[in-house]
Amino acid sequence: MDEYVVVIETGYKLGAATHKISATEPLPQVEASRLFLELMDGMHADLLPAKADTTYLEISPTEFMRIHRLMGGVVVMDRVTLARVH
Repeated sequence: MDEYVVVIETGYKLGAATHKISATEPLPQVEASRLFLELMDGMHADLLPAKADTTYLEISPTEFMRIHRLMGGVVVMDRVTLARVH
C-alpha cells in the first residue's frame, strides 16, 4: 500500500528567512488526502494557523498556496503539498 505525507511550508516572505517546513508522518492515501482537503478548508489550525485577508490558490489537485497580505504590502506565502512516499 502506498503511503503519503502532507508537507506544510509556512511564512515565506521576500527577503526573510522566517519560514517553517513540516511534514506529517507517512499516512495511507485516504487519510493523507482527507487531511490535505481539510487544510484547504481552513481546518487544523495547529498545522496551518488561520490568517485574515487570505487567498487560497489551488495549484493542482495535490498542491495549494495561501497568500496573506500584511500591513505595508508585505506578502506572506504558505504552501501545502500532498506527496507520495517513494
